[in-house]
Amino acid sequence: MVTSLFLTLSIFFLFIALFRVYNLGVARLFNSPIVLSTIFFFLIHLMMPLLQWDVSYFRYNVEYDLQPYIFSLLFVALLHAVFIFGLSCFPVDEKPELLHFNLSHTFLKRALQVTTVIFLVGAYYAGKNIIHILTLGYENYITDRISMGVGNGLSLLLAHWTYVSCLLFFFVFYHGKKSFWINKISLVGFIVSLVLAATYYGINSNRNSLFLLIISLLSFSLSFNRKYAGHLTFSQLRKTVSLLFVILSIVFALHTIGKMRSKASTLNTQTTEYGLINSLNGAFGNHENIVWLMENEQDLELGITYLAGFANFIPRSIWPKKPVGAGPRLKNAIYPGSYVVGRKGNSSLTTGLYTELMMNFGRIGALVGSLIFAATLSLMLFKLKRQQSPIIRLIFLFSVVMFSAQFMYAEFLGFFARYIFSIVPFLILYIATRHIKS
Repeated sequence: MVTSLFLTLSIFFLFIALFRVYNLGVARLFNSPIVLSTIFFFLIHLMMPLLQWDVSYFRYNVEYDLQPYIFSLLFVALLHAVFIFGLSCFPVDEKPELLHFNLSHTFLKRALQVTTVIFLVGAYYAGKNIIHILTLGYENYITDRISMGVGNGLSLLLAHWTYVSCLLFFFVFYHGKKSFWINKISLVGFIVSLVLAATYYGINSNRNSLFLLIISLLSFSLSFNRKYAGHLTFSQLRKTVSLLFVILSIVFALHTIGKMRSKASTLNTQTTEYGLINSLNGAFGNHENIVWLMENEQDLELGITYLAGFANFIPRSIWPKKPVGAGPRLKNAIYPGSYVVGRKGNSSLTTGLYTELMMNFGRIGALVGSLIFAATLSLMLFKLKRQQSPIIRLIFLFSVVMFSAQFMYAEFLGFFARYIFSIVPFLILYIATRHIKS
């Protein structure tokens, strides 16, 4: 039953994504909020629930009844359908030519200079954090990351500028091919920033950030190239089909392996070391939150987790009673008393867009909230894409990835802080280049 529903919903949503790719080009895989959010919806709320069901691999309960599990899949599919409808309010995917830039030497030179400064700031804080982690000991850090990060919030956020500088170096490199030195220096900057970002995210066990960096680079490279815009060509189709074939083959293989292991094992699958599912579950295993909320009625948060996102910029020393985000609240709902502010050994849970909507507003409110979020996002992206500055249009591309990918699985509190601090380098570059003819 779960498999049949998975196939039905997958075909429906992947058809929506592929239809847009067919009409608008393969670049839409990574720069269309409808397509990219649907890909992540597939990973989080369709693929992972199937794999977990096959091997009974769950974090909160030993097992779940079939009926609420099926209902959770249907409900979250309805939420995403509403989200797609909201994203369609404004024609964000139109005019791909707005992302094709012909930039002057002066503009690229200034952009390279500013990006270098941004990289140095990010490298300083990334290096500082790496030293801090190694000084504490990797095992100590990884088992208590929350308390280890207390008082280091600004340092942790500014370290993400290595990620942003990598994207900006790539932007300069891609458009600086007519200038030998700009092209070569930006290439070196891109490689160095990429290696540093990969090292930093590897050490602090932040695999999702590295994954997002790859998605962002794909979004930038395909969007800048005119070959990948417009009606889908045979060459684009071949590449798209190959990519989808690989993804679906992996899903089918995992599905088959999961069934074989589940049948062959006589042990409790909660203690079975199924490393691959465990790894995927750590990155995209948010759907169990929905299932648990379906089975366990809780008092609604009524927007408090979103308030916590804005309050996150106020130090707790100034506001000791400021609210915590959705992750700690869900953790305490499932395991009462397990998260206490200021205590060592705290761990949280990753929520995601649909989990957090349900926690705050219930099922009906989540449907309304999904529509409001999507329509607001659609308007914001529509305005960004139509600005004259190429840097503001870069913010559009960056925002598409952040809101269509990370927003789907992240806690709002952490997502919002990271997004705001990641936008700052783009704004600095915009101010530095706004009077230069691009």
